[in-house]
Amino acid sequence: MKGETLAKIFLVIATVGILAAIMGYEKYRFHELYTVDLVARAPENGNWDPRTIKVPYGKEVSIRIRNIETVSHGFSLPDFNVGAREVKAGSVYSVKFTPDKKGSFPFYCTMWCSEHHMNMTGTLVVE
Repeated sequence: MKGETLAKIFLVIATVGILAAIMGYEKYRFHELYTVDLVARAPENGNWDPRTIKVPYGKEVSIRIRNIETVSHGFSLPDFNVGAREVKAGSVYSVKFTPDKKGSFPFYCTMWCSEHHMNMTGTLVVE
């Protein structure tokens, strides 16, 4: 009984330790970047989430585009010459850039994803 209790305690400590290590590594890996998570869905399924992204002026930004659809999406932020040709279904793609101008800038899906594809837009706000 005592050995079983110790095994359970060890299992809990190991599980929590692994999760803490993963979270710590991710925080360390992106500590220099301002990181934004952007979810891609066809417009009739929710569109970009979030539709508006706010980032700081002059600091390097990483946008992680996560496609949770069964079709491919693309990403274009033309005012900063940033894009991803194709983000395949179920995958994640990151783009990095440093905003060098303030204001509101549109971003778009660049892959035909549905009949409402032209509505798949969002806004990047640089403050």
